[in-house]
Amino acid sequence: MSDPSSPSGPDLTKGVRAADLADGGTIAGLVGDDEVVLVRSGETFFALSAHCTHYSGPLAAGRVVGDTIRCPWHHACFDLRSGSPLGAPAFRPLRVYTTTREGELIRVSADTPSAPTEVKASAEAKSVVIVGGGAAGFFAASELRRLGFPGNVTLVTRDERVPFDKPNLSKDYLAGHAPEEWIPLRGEDEYATEHIELRLRTTVESIDPARAEVVLAGGERLSYDRLILATGSSPRRLEVKTDPAVRVHLLRTWADADEIRAAAVEARNAVIIGSSFIGLETAASLRERGLNVTVVGSETRPLEKVFGGQLADFVRRTHESHGVRFRLGHKPVEIRARAVVLDDGSAEACDLVIAGVGVTPELGLAERAGLTIDGGIVINEFLETSVEHIYAAGDAARFPWRGKSIRVEHWAAAGRQGQAAARNAMGARQPLTTVPFFWSQHYDLTFAYVGHATRTDDVEVFGSLEEHAAAAMYREDGRVSAVVTLFRDDVSLAVEEAMERNADDEVDAIVRRAFGG
Repeated sequence: MSDPSSPSGPDLTKGVRAADLADGGTIAGLVGDDEVVLVRSGETFFALSAHCTHYSGPLAAGRVVGDTIRCPWHHACFDLRSGSPLGAPAFRPLRVYTTTREGELIRVSADTPSAPTEVKASAEAKSVVIVGGGAAGFFAASELRRLGFPGNVTLVTRDERVPFDKPNLSKDYLAGHAPEEWIPLRGEDEYATEHIELRLRTTVESIDPARAEVVLAGGERLSYDRLILATGSSPRRLEVKTDPAVRVHLLRTWADADEIRAAAVEARNAVIIGSSFIGLETAASLRERGLNVTVVGSETRPLEKVFGGQLADFVRRTHESHGVRFRLGHKPVEIRARAVVLDDGSAEACDLVIAGVGVTPELGLAERAGLTIDGGIVINEFLETSVEHIYAAGDAARFPWRGKSIRVEHWAAAGRQGQAAARNAMGARQPLTTVPFFWSQHYDLTFAYVGHATRTDDVEVFGSLEEHAAAAMYREDGRVSAVVTLFRDDVSLAVEEAMERNADDEVDAIVRRAFGG
């Protein structure tokens, strides 16, 4: 979150020597009381708000790529000329300031420069319906309006609340550090201001591609020129004998998080079933609330399938150092009123049970509509499904990436796919080039994961995990498939940009150079 310390840096209104700012360089400074970042891209200088509009990350520590700047924390991307949010998790613009050059001196003023002319995609469509209010759906709707789409935009979701910042639920919000007002991405009134029709508590029963309509529960029909399916995924439920009086909590929605927060007030002992990211982030948050936490998992190492052995062992040590107990290599066989019984006959006492045992993509709508399904809704590089005028994005979509067909369950990646689907629904015909990315927070540690690895047996670790400055590089079929960094945002950003260009050798060199390898 934003740094509460007093703003500092040079007075940019007095000027900075151009020679002091290398191409791609940044300087954080002040314009009056405003914190501003001055950026050089080639021979052009830009000045914008110094903090990302997502979580207030310091843009001066970000990366300049062409005429864009990327936040170091969660890789949000902004246009340097207009401040427009180009890549999730950014959706609010940065303020832009005027720069003037006087010889070798670059000055910044609080004046707002004339708005650049943005090339907007043409749109044959008059109406777009978006099914799903998660990251993909929300960012698709926001992108349509950012690009000036003049037609009707309808966002349909079964959720009872407005689209929300899902990654925060298991992190600062559950721990009690983030107030409720941080969770909604937009207030309900903002959807009306943006002329986005938000249909909460609404279920889509079917799609009629022949008539270009979606059919809602109750029989109402919504017509569309373009349809974006952002149906996401649903949490798997435990198939375990459970006392009817016990509530096994899931953590998928804002309401779920509120229920766990309320239950944690009276609870002393929590058992978390599943050593997934959600499970471990929840463990960290509940430990910060002072609960005794036991994690039960069928794996012998937490997150080994994602991180590999060395990082998995480090994750376990980190949680154990904060008081978390692990019962790995075991499955629950019964959930009683005050205990979870494991397959070895032992029982873990608890008064709060949370399950985080994975998710299943929501494919029913697409399947019934005749779309091609292969463990996900199959889309091409333009996010088009097998049925004309229907696009898909997010957890439920299977998309082409680096010669493979993959499906990922990452919030930021879903948002970027939603933005791409919106652009192509307007006729842009822009292939999806973003690299899968997610972050995971455990106490004061944050892992940033760039790429997509389906195996972790070929991994090389650089730096020092114990000193909290490290990277792990994964390979498949002779090429780098993913890089995980711990407190090396500069490496993570550089790797993402190189992966976008399919520059595998450069990715390898970036990691080795950063750690002296």
